[in-house]
Amino acid sequence: MSLRDRLVKNFRVLACGLVTGVQLPTVIWACTFTHSPLPALWAAAVSAPYLLKLDKPWSDPAPRLLSYLALGWWASCLAFDVLLIPALIIVRAGAPSSWVWGLAAGLALAVGADAVVGEPRVRRRTVKIAGLAPALRGYRIGQLSDVHCGPHVPEARVARWVRRLNAQKLDLVTVTGDLITRGDSHVEPVARALGGLRARDGAFVSLGNHDYFTDGEQLVRSLEQQGLRVLRNEGVVVNRLDARLYVAGVDDTWTNRDDVDKALKGRPPGTPVVLLAHDPDLFPEAQKLQVDLMLSGHTHGGQLAIPGAPRLNLAHFMSGWTSGLYHVGCTWLYVSRGAGTTGPPVRFGAAPELTVLTLEAA
Repeated sequence: MSLRDRLVKNFRVLACGLVTGVQLPTVIWACTFTHSPLPALWAAAVSAPYLLKLDKPWSDPAPRLLSYLALGWWASCLAFDVLLIPALIIVRAGAPSSWVWGLAAGLALAVGADAVVGEPRVRRRTVKIAGLAPALRGYRIGQLSDVHCGPHVPEARVARWVRRLNAQKLDLVTVTGDLITRGDSHVEPVARALGGLRARDGAFVSLGNHDYFTDGEQLVRSLEQQGLRVLRNEGVVVNRLDARLYVAGVDDTWTNRDDVDKALKGRPPGTPVVLLAHDPDLFPEAQKLQVDLMLSGHTHGGQLAIPGAPRLNLAHFMSGWTSGLYHVGCTWLYVSRGAGTTGPPVRFGAAPELTVLTLEAA
């Protein structure tokens, strides 16, 4: 059994351990401060109903009110944990303890609320490619990843992200997998919303693992009916004046549908390649095949990360490339933290994003 399969099989145990660890410092401090077991009873009352329903990392197990109550509490605990040590240092330095704890609690609640309801930020990065033709310099590629349209991400919210990307006046727009959470209830809604994507050279999609938690063929048909081009181990040539760009997409790795060699088979010699691959673990293969830029998602930046150090996140349990821009040899990789979430609709230290990448000559 692979590490990935073991993580899924033991997900409930791992989730319970993580939730307990996040709450423990806050609960111990609160019980000590109040001289009462009530904070511990509160933590158990909020957490247990949610955790008892949780069985898979992609499930949305509880009613929305219960989900937001539990997840808001956990996010606040995590924020308080991050603030706890600095607060103790300040108290020891002589500041009034009531002032410090009040400020810490307020900040924890504010960060916890933002972690649950925050909207994606537009992140801009420049990628320098050796020998890039003049006609492609300044070429702007939009990336939307890990939409996870479902109970916590309705069609209207996805459409809002689409409008924000369209406002960037892109040359090319991409969607790098996990369009839905699971099931067929949101296949048509996400296809309608993403069908609104507009860019000068078109909109292209690669599929992720969640896209096969339903009838993947139905999802592909719905997307293509809305004018999106789904790339499944294939590519297309995009022309810009006297220059060409090869845009390829690879299928899902979790179901063993991926074939990078096949995706690059139609690559014209000397043409720069942009490869859409949901799973960043294909990066070494992309390097060997001299892909210029690979766009991935899948990790969500861990969803939980150390504030100010986004690469210190939970995604390291699943990949060595967790968020942001990487460069090895002639190959660049950009791993989007995604716009949606899977499982708990909460983030901390790993803000959701929409991405605009600009190509320039090295």
